[in-house]
Amino acid sequence: MNFQLFKNHSSKLILSFIFFLGALFLFVAITNEVVLEKEQEVDLWVFKFFKTYIIRNGLTPLMYAITHFCSTVFVQLVYPFLIVMLLIFKYYRKAIFTFVAGAGGMILIYLIKIFFQRPRPPYPLLYKESGYSFPSGHATLSFILYGTLAYFVWLSNFPKTVKILMMFFLMLLSLSIGISRIYLMVHYPSDVLAGFCLGYSWLFFLIYWFRIKYPLSA
Repeated sequence: MNFQLFKNHSSKLILSFIFFLGALFLFVAITNEVVLEKEQEVDLWVFKFFKTYIIRNGLTPLMYAITHFCSTVFVQLVYPFLIVMLLIFKYYRKAIFTFVAGAGGMILIYLIKIFFQRPRPPYPLLYKESGYSFPSGHATLSFILYGTLAYFVWLSNFPKTVKILMMFFLMLLSLSIGISRIYLMVHYPSDVLAGFCLGYSWLFFLIYWFRIKYPLSA
């Protein structure tokens, strides 16, 4: 591990590394308690809370729309478009980063889903999803995709206020996508939380690796 990198970038990278360790720990804890031990009390309590206080006819179309901002079709369109645009403007390392982040995230999700084979929630709100439930692919990929964009914004030359607003919007969108999966009851809350943890861990690892080997320019 390159400890000189931590020394040169003060508390920001150290704090991110602490979050990285925390995300990994939480992912392992969720896997053990919910998937292996099959403890579902918290998941069911959250579903009950949503049914009682959050789910409303007027809100459902919005949640349905939000969830499509990381659907399979959306991701298959956005990633190639983003990579091509980066290549056109000669951001070659960012294009490679984007490809590795997206492709690697998809492979991780596929392998983990196949390994654990957790069934989906039995009573979805609107429609039934195919495939396994753990972890949430929408939550994982939304954090990777919009986290990648937020990282590029952070590297940009935009004014600080603009950076903060753009990064906040991107992270809020990712969070909203995860919440929409719980709202629509196509994923257990633990699937979504585990997906965010996995997405953050994978994205942090790539950012750390690229900062050592292939630093991304603004």
